[in-house]
Amino acid sequence: RESIEISRRMLRFGEEGIAFDRMAILLHNPHDYRPHLEEALARAGIPAHFARGAVRPDPAGRAFLALLACAAEGLSARRFAEYLSLGEVPTPMPDGSPPPAPASADRWIAPDEELVPAVIANALGTPHPTLDAQKGAELGIGRRTDDSRAPVTAGSLRAPRRWERLLVDAAVIGGRERWERRLNGLERELHLQRDEQEDAEGPTAQRIQTDLDSLQVLRDFALPLLDTLEALPDSASWGTWLDQLGALASRALRHPDRILAVVSELAPMESIGPVTLSEVQRVLSNRLTDVSIPPSTNRYGRVFVAPIEAARGMSFDVVFVPGLAERMFPLKIREDPILLDAARTQLAKAGFPLRTNTDRIRDERRSLRIAVGAASQAVVLSYPRLDLDQSRPRVPSFYALEVLRAAEGQLPGFDELAQRAESTSDARVGWPAPADPHDAIDEAEYDLALLDTLMRLEEEQSIGTARFLMTTNPHLGRALRFRARRWLQGWTVADGLVKPSPTAREAMAAHALSARSYSPTALQHYASCPYKFFLQAIHRLQPRDVPEAIEELNPLQRGSLVHEVQFELFNKLRDDSLLPIDAKNLPAARLALDTILDRVATRYRDELAPAIDRVWDDGVDHVRADLREWLRRAAEDESGFVPWRFEFSFGLPGRRERDPHSIPEPVDLECGVRLRGSIDLVERDEQNRLRVTDHKTGRVRATKTAVVGGGESLQAVLYALVAERAFPEASVTSGGLYYCTATGGFAHREVTLDRRAREYVQQVADTVGTALTEPFLPAAPKKGACRFCDYRVVCGPYEELRTARKWAVPLEGLTAIRELP
Repeated sequence: RESIEISRRMLRFGEEGIAFDRMAILLHNPHDYRPHLEEALARAGIPAHFARGAVRPDPAGRAFLALLACAAEGLSARRFAEYLSLGEVPTPMPDGSPPPAPASADRWIAPDEELVPAVIANALGTPHPTLDAQKGAELGIGRRTDDSRAPVTAGSLRAPRRWERLLVDAAVIGGRERWERRLNGLERELHLQRDEQEDAEGPTAQRIQTDLDSLQVLRDFALPLLDTLEALPDSASWGTWLDQLGALASRALRHPDRILAVVSELAPMESIGPVTLSEVQRVLSNRLTDVSIPPSTNRYGRVFVAPIEAARGMSFDVVFVPGLAERMFPLKIREDPILLDAARTQLAKAGFPLRTNTDRIRDERRSLRIAVGAASQAVVLSYPRLDLDQSRPRVPSFYALEVLRAAEGQLPGFDELAQRAESTSDARVGWPAPADPHDAIDEAEYDLALLDTLMRLEEEQSIGTARFLMTTNPHLGRALRFRARRWLQGWTVADGLVKPSPTAREAMAAHALSARSYSPTALQHYASCPYKFFLQAIHRLQPRDVPEAIEELNPLQRGSLVHEVQFELFNKLRDDSLLPIDAKNLPAARLALDTILDRVATRYRDELAPAIDRVWDDGVDHVRADLREWLRRAAEDESGFVPWRFEFSFGLPGRRERDPHSIPEPVDLECGVRLRGSIDLVERDEQNRLRVTDHKTGRVRATKTAVVGGGESLQAVLYALVAERAFPEASVTSGGLYYCTATGGFAHREVTLDRRAREYVQQVADTVGTALTEPFLPAAPKKGACRFCDYRVVCGPYEELRTARKWAVPLEGLTAIRELP
């Protein structure tokens, strides 16, 4: 805001007849103010000459720093994915490997910030820093090429879109040996999935083959590059480091010139060392994160923006000096903690003068005098009134008080100075526009300031006054209409899948309940929020996965571990004739449980790569205690039901761990739903009755009397209906949810498969089926459903509030199933 206020004040001086090149902005903290001033002056249309050049983000430099971080963090897959995302992947060689590094002499590029390249550029008659390629090569200063518009061919994508997903699927995480092992493991997994496909030419088989091709390209490119990163020394002289860094940049980056120029700049340090990789990162981070754009050769006709020291001997009509806030100008003066001022004073007496706090204070005062002395007509001093980083107000420094005392003859207090600043500037946090539209520096500020004025008028006076915004910018008009429609009482296209076009209806026909399969979890999302169901089950949107070492088991990983151990344990007990579990065979079952848990946990450790072994071991011990208690309770079960089918899947042909009697096709239920999923446990008694159980590892969500739980607890009933269709010779008595851990208190929620349960499921299926057929899937969340929803970033934070204003009749079916027990 301070930079924008400076731009606004400059425009006023310009209206008074002062030329821009007679104005200057002198900075005590150039690093903090320069990017904000660049944006503010550009928005205001004020030409500026930055004496130290402008700064822009440098994707090549950031990609190179990501690679160094990848090496420092043990070949981290997260850092490698960051490198991929920056679009600096070079065109690989025919064998898929990164391009080879040229010889050291061919990699040399003159440092951008030295005088030599500028002199050569002038001699060549070309603007610096873009040098004539042929003449520059003759002079040995390297080549600068830009292939940003080069065609993108198959296998040579600059930012391969599938590679990041493959890294997540392979659970690479880090380590050279792990990279190769996990990529090979993913390849075997994809080959198995492809071999299981009945239609070798079908879309699923083609997708798997595409993943295999992408995986091969990733392996050919990534593994040689990782070898280069792994070969970086732990500690070496700068000469060794510069040679290694130049070779790495030439192999790994599409535009390595900037990095090679920085390497050349550091060449005088080659004899210094040894230095570590972390020290190399610290030295390069400031130089490579952003790229400096050299200033224009002619500053006239432009506002002069420079550090205060650069204004020595210069004169301007108007000078702006920002940043006169506490601890900013002047900086907080501190002694050197290594060599205190007392010791420095003694050294000065011996003929070795060193700077002390007295010198530092004198330099700060001199900076103020230089800045103020450069102005011949007016000087504008300012300070930021808010520190947004720390969420606290700022106070002016005592330099501002001294300037006012010198100008007015009296010393104001801090409160008075703050009031004067408040009355001079009308900037507000959260509303980036002035109070008067005529003070706006660009169209956006003018529109916001005008809206602020119109919102204070009576409704009769403001109707239609901002109509110009709807036609001036079509994107703004569309956004405003969209936002306005979301708050209308009626349902509109802005509320989700409402009032679809014929094309949308045709596309949704393929997602009818009878046309494709759904999982019980997906159907449960409808009761929570129809739009969430639409995004998850239809669009298949999901949060982005990042390969990273875990610190502890999250609920999903813990549940997967428990289910896999239970599956292997049941198979082991069945093969050893130890079912049903009773007090007699409980010791043998417990021994088998410990053996299987150790084996499965070792496999999970390899896939998840825990960052802290002790935390991981504690998590596995908690799982072991829960499973032992679950096993003990199973031995005390006297219901007569014996485990019969384990991980009985249907509609999941690619599932690895499943009962051999599983069904590859989805199951069509009488209620009209095609269902896919996996039943954790089917038990049978001597009367050929079946009991279906789904194991849960979290907190108890279902009440004791729940049947479908308001449409959010469908698994028990739906899985019981599936068992009834899959095993017609048997009688299914019930479906249940067993919270088989201490977190869930080992609670059992059983739902009898009676007429009432069937009617409730039919009602849910009819409601969801109608919503898909019409289709009508608005954002209508249940109370509290948005709090932990993954799609909150899509909808925004006000969905519950908006839905309360909507016409309730179209939601009668949804409301009815939410009221079901």
